[in-house]
Amino acid sequence: MKILINGLPYFSERIAQDLNDCSERHSFKFLDTYNSKWAKLEFALRIGRSDGMISMNGVSDQSGSLDLAIKKHRKIWMQWQGTDVLLALNRTKDGTIYRKYIDHAVHFCDAPWLIDELKSIGIHAELMHYKWLFQPAIKTQFQQLAVYSYVSKGREDFYGWQTIKQSAFNHPEIPFYIVGSEGENLKDVPANVDFRGWVNQGEMKILQSNTPIFIRLTEHDGFSLSVLEALANGSEVIWNQPHQLVNFCNEETALDAFESVCERLKANGFQRSDENIAYIHNNFNKNVVMSRLISKMEEVFG
Repeated sequence: MKILINGLPYFSERIAQDLNDCSERHSFKFLDTYNSKWAKLEFALRIGRSDGMISMNGVSDQSGSLDLAIKKHRKIWMQWQGTDVLLALNRTKDGTIYRKYIDHAVHFCDAPWLIDELKSIGIHAELMHYKWLFQPAIKTQFQQLAVYSYVSKGREDFYGWQTIKQSAFNHPEIPFYIVGSEGENLKDVPANVDFRGWVNQGEMKILQSNTPIFIRLTEHDGFSLSVLEALANGSEVIWNQPHQLVNFCNEETALDAFESVCERLKANGFQRSDENIAYIHNNFNKNVVMSRLISKMEEVFG
């Protein structure tokens, strides 16, 4: 197979490299058609000689690259992200959804609830993971209760800031580390909340390895990589999306879930969760994820 990949550079560039690393018989080429005129030109030259393309976004508006793929009678694989699904749902409600590519493509996403949401607007998607983790051996236990969360700058409430803030008020003895936001223009911030803003990968790894509780309470979500990272670390995860290894909650039960997690960690001496670590090792290592993905691509593209 010769497959072109476009979409969000954060995901697309990495997955192209991963697929090439794990497959000697096929070739995968990432082209940043979102941001580069040269990439758009190269895509136009290559698409006719490819077996198809992967869009690392679900597309419900117009796209020049997808128009070319259809014109050249090439198959399109759409890998839907959480934001893409939300856009498609909203566009369906207001009557602006553009279905030309949707009706031509095969569809995949990495969260069961996204499958249900897409089905509600006539898009039938299959579950397919593409994220994987390198998992170093971790033997030491946590030293104290502490919390971290990702909260996007300027979208704090979308990421559950109000509930996180209340948990911090309820437990002034527990440090809360917030990555992403710098806390600007937020009112009544508890003294035990530390806004870190943007942090590099090394700093993030240190924060994760020392923090036993991860909270993710977004208004809408895909299968978050940050949740996988927290599980791989042996942390307790409080999430408002269902998964067998997280502490599932909604807006009304999130504070109670936090209380339960704190008590459990105190009772077991701040031990890491061996079950969480093993789950990621068995299901989200690179070979497992890429092998499944390549096998499905061979089925789709032929």
